[in-house]
Amino acid sequence: MYRLMILTSFVLGLLSAALVLKRQNVKASIIGLSVILEMTFTFYMALIVTVILSGAKSCGLNSTGGALGLILGVIVFGFITPQYRKDFWIAYTLSLPLMYGVGKIGCSFAGCCAGICYDGIFHIATDKGNLFPVQITEVVIFILLYIFSMIIYYKDMYNPFVASVIYAVAKILLDFLRDTHEGRIISTNQIMCLTIVIILIVYVIVRKRHESKS
Repeated sequence: MYRLMILTSFVLGLLSAALVLKRQNVKASIIGLSVILEMTFTFYMALIVTVILSGAKSCGLNSTGGALGLILGVIVFGFITPQYRKDFWIAYTLSLPLMYGVGKIGCSFAGCCAGICYDGIFHIATDKGNLFPVQITEVVIFILLYIFSMIIYYKDMYNPFVASVIYAVAKILLDFLRDTHEGRIISTNQIMCLTIVIILIVYVIVRKRHESKS
């Protein structure tokens, strides 16, 4: 079930982006090439981040690494086809919360992520004690973020950079509810999310300076 949901998250996310690109009147051939590039970048970064963080002892897909790969793919393809740069940013950042939310459904089946110790309402009873339902919380929040983002998009009010920062901040805050955060001031996932925010800020600054000179 875990692998099925991870695969489903990839398919749904890329399909969502492709449909948005079609609505933006991007050529079908460009859409196809961008999907292939994004799939490659996303899968590679999700895999390589897991390998690095585990010291080459584990081989899996890290969701934050996948998000980083998707954004890097947008940047790269934006340089290749600058006329569609804005469309790529809109389409693929829109798919981020959908991919993450669906992927976390798989994590809930696999039990690869656990919450902090918690005895309140909706707690999960495990052999490690009662834990906070962090996985289902992430699923609900990110699916809601996707729905809200799509509503904003259809109202022509969607800003991909603001949205991406919101997604990253949501992930940072939710990470405080994970067991991996206990005993730490900041977790690896939070550092990676901050890295994504920094990359986005630097990209926007560089792009604005370039546009002001041209």
